[in-house]
Amino acid sequence: MTELGDGRRQRLDDMAAALDGLSFAESAPLDELLTLFGVMEKINDFPSPEGNPQSVESKAADYVRAGSSVDLIHDAIKSVAKSGLPSVWVGEAGAKAAEVTEAASRSAEHMSERLLTAGRELSLLAAGIGEAQRQDRFGRDALGVARSIIEDESQLFGLMPADQAERARRAARDALRYIRAGVDQAEAAGERAARELDKLKSEARAGQLDSEHLTDADRIVLSDAAAAGGERDQNEILTTGDLQRAGVFLDELSARDRQTYDGLLDRAKSPEERAYLMKALAAGYGVSEIQEFSDMVHPYGDDPAWLQEHLSPVINGQGDTRTDGGENDVLFGTEEWVQEGPTCVVSSTITARAMVDPLYALELTTGGRPGDPDFDNPEAFIERLHEEQAEMHREGGSGPDEGMSVENAGKAAEREISPHTGQEYELVRFADPGDRDSALPEIRDAVNAGQPVPFGVKSEDGAHQMMIIGQEGGQLQIYNPWGYTTWVSEEDFVNGEIPGATRGRLPEPYYAHIPD
Repeated sequence: MTELGDGRRQRLDDMAAALDGLSFAESAPLDELLTLFGVMEKINDFPSPEGNPQSVESKAADYVRAGSSVDLIHDAIKSVAKSGLPSVWVGEAGAKAAEVTEAASRSAEHMSERLLTAGRELSLLAAGIGEAQRQDRFGRDALGVARSIIEDESQLFGLMPADQAERARRAARDALRYIRAGVDQAEAAGERAARELDKLKSEARAGQLDSEHLTDADRIVLSDAAAAGGERDQNEILTTGDLQRAGVFLDELSARDRQTYDGLLDRAKSPEERAYLMKALAAGYGVSEIQEFSDMVHPYGDDPAWLQEHLSPVINGQGDTRTDGGENDVLFGTEEWVQEGPTCVVSSTITARAMVDPLYALELTTGGRPGDPDFDNPEAFIERLHEEQAEMHREGGSGPDEGMSVENAGKAAEREISPHTGQEYELVRFADPGDRDSALPEIRDAVNAGQPVPFGVKSEDGAHQMMIIGQEGGQLQIYNPWGYTTWVSEEDFVNGEIPGATRGRLPEPYYAHIPD
C-alpha cells in the first residue's frame, strides 16, 4: 500500500479502535458519548476516494481503439514480410531489408498488444475507482444513520438510553467498515495500474535507443533482437538500460572509433550478433575491447543458440514454470551456474554481472578461447566459475568457511555490476512488511531497466543472498545461486514468506541493495 493509503488506513483503524472501546450495554456515560460524537465527526471529515471513473474509462477506450488501428498496420507489414522482397534486393542488403520488415512486424504486433493491455488496465482502474467510491457512499449513508440516531449535540448532555447510543455506535462502525473497504479498493486498483503501466512503459523499447548515428530501422532491429530459447518479448538481448546507455556512448565515440565500430556492426551475421556488440558498448567497454570480443564471437554470429548459451546465461525458456517453488535450471551445457561453498553473495553477483556484461560471460564460458574444446566445454566452465567465486570471496574479506557480510555484499555489487549498468547501489534493510512494501516500486523500476537487485533472506537456520532479476503480473523473478531461477508473488515477498525460492528454507527477505 502507498504511504498515503497506509496513513489513511491507520487513521481509520484508530477510529475503529475508539468505537470498539465503547460499551453502551447498560448506560451511556457522558464521556463515552462525547467520544462517539467526536469519532463520527472525524468520519464525516475523512476524504472520499478521488478520481473520475468515466474519464478514465474514456481514456481506456482511446487506447483500445489505437491498439486496434495498430493491429491493422501489423497485418499489412506482416503480409509484406511473408510475401518476400523484390528480387532485386539480394545479398546483404536483402537480408537486412528482411530483418527490418520482420522486426517492424513484430514491433507493430507488440505495440498493438501493449496498447490493448493499457486499455484493459485503465478500464480495471476505472472499475476500481468506481467500486471504491460506491463503498465510500455506503459508508456515508451509514454515517447518516448514526447521526440521525443522535439528533443533535444537545442530546449528549441529557440522558440518552443505552440502546440508542449502541445503535449509533454500530452504525458508525458500519460506516468505518465501508469507508475502509473503499480505501482498500482504491489502493489496490491504483497499485495494480501503476505496476502494470510502468511495466508497459519499460517495454516501449525502440525509442530508448536515442542516437543520431542510428536510423529508425536500426533501432527497431536492435531493440527486437532476442536470445534464443524462449519467447522473444521475454528474452530481449538489450534491456531498456542497455538501449539508453548504448545510445549515449555511441554519440560519444570519436570519428575513428565510430568508423571501426560501424565496421563491426556491418559485418555482423545476424541482428543477435549486432545486439551483443551494442550490449558490450552499453557495458562500458572501449572499441578496442569490443573489437576483440567481436573477433571471438563473429564465427558464431549466425548461431543464435551458441550466442545465447555463451553470452546470456539466464533466459526465460519455453515451458519454464512460474509456480511458487518451481525451479528453472540455469545451465551452460550440462553444468549449472551454481555456487560452491558459502559463496552465495559472490556467486549471485557473478551471474548478475554475466547478465549485463557479455565480455565477462564469454570469459567464464570459454576462458577467452571460444571453440577450443579444451576450454569451451561445461567441465572447464564450472571449474572457472568456482575459481572466480573463491577469488571474489577472498577479495571480499571472507574466509573459506564463512559467508560475506551484508555491507561487503553491497561493495561486491558496486565493484562488479555498477560499472556495467551505471547505477550505484544503496543498502535498504527490511524490519517489517511495510519496509518491503515501500521498496517494491524501486525494485520493479530497477529490474524493468535490466538492473539486478541483490537481496538477502534469513531464518533461524542462517542467511542467503539471491538476485531479483525480473517482475511481471505481481510476481518477482529470482535467481538463486543454487543454480536456478524461480518466481514468487510480491505479496509473499512483502509478508516475508518466500520459502519456495529456497526449497522450503530461509523465507524472510531482510535487506536489498537497490540501484539508486
